[in-house]
Parts: sequence; C-alpha cells; structure tokens
Amino acid sequence: MRILYLHQYYCPPGGHGNNRSRDLAHRWQAAGHDITVLTSPAYFPNSLQPSGSHSEFEDEGVRVIALNVDYAHEMPFRQRVRAWIKFFFRAQRYSFRLSKDFDLIYASSTPLTIGELGRRLARRWQIPFVFETVDVWPDVPIGMGILRNQFLGNLIQGLTDRIYRQSAAIVALSEGMRDQVLSHAVPPDKVHVVHNGTDPQAFAWVERPARNGCRAIYTGTIGQANGVDFLVDVAEKLKAKGRDDIQILVVGQGNDAERVKAYWQEKQLENIEFKDRVPKEEVPDLLANADVGLVTFAPFPVLEANSANKFYDYLATGLPVVLNYEGWQKEYLDEWKCGIAVPQGDVEGYVSALERLADAPEERIEMGKRGRELVEEKFDRGELEEQLLNLFQWVVLQQ
Repeated sequence: MRILYLHQYYCPPGGHGNNRSRDLAHRWQAAGHDITVLTSPAYFPNSLQPSGSHSEFEDEGVRVIALNVDYAHEMPFRQRVRAWIKFFFRAQRYSFRLSKDFDLIYASSTPLTIGELGRRLARRWQIPFVFETVDVWPDVPIGMGILRNQFLGNLIQGLTDRIYRQSAAIVALSEGMRDQVLSHAVPPDKVHVVHNGTDPQAFAWVERPARNGCRAIYTGTIGQANGVDFLVDVAEKLKAKGRDDIQILVVGQGNDAERVKAYWQEKQLENIEFKDRVPKEEVPDLLANADVGLVTFAPFPVLEANSANKFYDYLATGLPVVLNYEGWQKEYLDEWKCGIAVPQGDVEGYVSALERLADAPEERIEMGKRGRELVEEKFDRGELEEQLLNLFQWVVLQQ
C-alpha cells in the first residue's frame, strides 16, 4: 500500500517528543509499504530544522515532508491554535505537489485540523482515510473548561461529526476514548481500539535491587492537562511525614512547567527535582534508575480516557505505575497487579501508594515483572502495528 501519514508532530532521532509515529511508519515501510509522512519540524532536532518553507528527506526509507510551521507546547493555547490552522492551510496547498497515487490516508490528531485535512484530501483524491483520535474533540477542551463558548463548541462538534462520518474507520488509543467517540452516535463497528503501546526492545525490562525506599519518576509533558503540581503536593506530604527515602524526579517541559516549578520553589522541597526534557533515546536510561513510574492528570473526568505513552514505557521497563485517577488503565493495573490507581485529587491516597511501594521492595519488583508481561501480552507496538495494517488493508479492499 501507499500510505500518506498525516501527523503534525513526527519525531526523528534526536528529537524531543513521542516517537510512536516514527515507529509505526518504519514498521510499515519494513513490511513492504510505501510511506510518506507530512508533518512539521516541531519536535525535530536543530540539525533537521528546515531553512525554507519546507524540507524533504528520507528517514531510513520513509519519505518525510516537514512544513516549516513554528509550534511548541509551551505556546499559549491561542497561539497553538493559530499554529494548527497555519499548518492546515500550508499542508492543503502543499498537497497539490503530492502525487495522487496513494491508497489510503492515516490522519492522526491532535489537532482536530489534521482530521479535516485528511477528510479533504481523501475526498479530492477519492481514496479512504482512517482517523486516529489522540484526543477526543471537543470533549477534552469542553471538559477542561478551556472551550466555554457554546457556539464555537457546536461548530467544532459539527466538524468532528463530519470527520467521523466520512472516515472509513476510526482508531481510538484507549477503551476510554472509544467510549467518548461512541457517545457521539458513531456506529460501534467503525471504532477500533489500538493502544499506543511501546517497543519492548527499546524499553527493555530492568532487574532492580530490592532496596528500601524508592525513586519515583515522571517523564513527559508538563502541561495544563497533566496536573504535575499534584506531585509537588505529594512531595510536601511526604516531607511532612519524614519520608525522605522517597524521591521524585520530574523530566519534561510544557506550557505549565514554569508555573509548576514556581510552585515547587515556593514550597522549598528537596525531595522532588525537575529536569528539562531529554531526547526519547535517553528516557530508557532514566527509567532504569527509577523504582516507580508516575502518571498524573489534572482532575477532570474527561482526561481519564488518556493513553499516555509513559504508561506503557514504565510497564515495559518493569516499573510499577501509580496513577492519580481511575478509568480504563486502572482495570489493567488491577487485573495484572502491576500498579496502583487512586481517585482524582486524592493526595493522601497517592502518598500511601508510594509509601506502600517504598516499604515493600519485593512486592514492587513482582509488580514490575507482571507489568512487563502485560506489555508483551497486550501492548507490544509491533503487534499493534500489524493490527493497524490489517485494518488499512480491510479499508482499502472495501473501496
């Protein structure tokens, strides 16, 4: 198949960001398919930043076209929206240069404008497109109180519904997202759950010593949705209880990082440390030196459907996971006994979970082993890539 992969945040080697789209593109290319990625240089290393309006290069057999549109998660929300719209129009213009000889378009949002781009190109070229929901619009911005204008909300919902209707299939990254999509009267047989997953080879299982205390780690975006200030509150409670044997490391950047760091400095806490984001290739080494993986989100029920990459990466390396929310991920942690989930906003419960893991190193290690088994059984990205390819082939055959 000849696949056009629309994803605004493709991350090549040396970049700072999620490398899932690169993994998928290369796996499909290795399976004999012709892959073109249309993206922006948002998460590219400096060496690959385009000097003109766009750049084109081959990334180990995958054709990558990067339209030079500035974007960073640290931008204010309105500025990010402008970047999404700018990329949409540039991509639409650039598409006239592309060969129409594609069999299928895979459009991965966020942002929602990528879904609309995929819909328009598919209609122009008379080929099918598959829509991937990384965040469900407008449920997330409405649920977080970011989108309060009812007229605008209705407009975005209408756009989303049209994308849902005209897509050949919809990929949801979690069971929670699937349920959100189905709430918009989408036929159940049109929605397919394919988790982000992880690469078990890149994130190898690490045998850790059964030491007392624990080093807990959070990696990834520090944005409004992530609610990382929750970890500062947890660290404060731990300090008050004299649990200096539990240390927290936060690695990442985002539009809420400066506020969270200021909050941390105000508290003058030494049991939590912040480190700027690192290339994805360096993350496994950071996880290898930790005992527990932390996932947090702001206390909005709509965010419980998330499918954060860190969740899978932690499990792959043998880290028990502690969540500050419940939902579909809790079901996996409970069934496989590889982590702990506490209700949203429950700082005391989160502290208790960390204390339990710090005081039971043998249990912690057993949890880590079961988490690795869960990844190999359910979340191996190689197998998930095959699921997507099978879906694509089915969609193309239906045309």
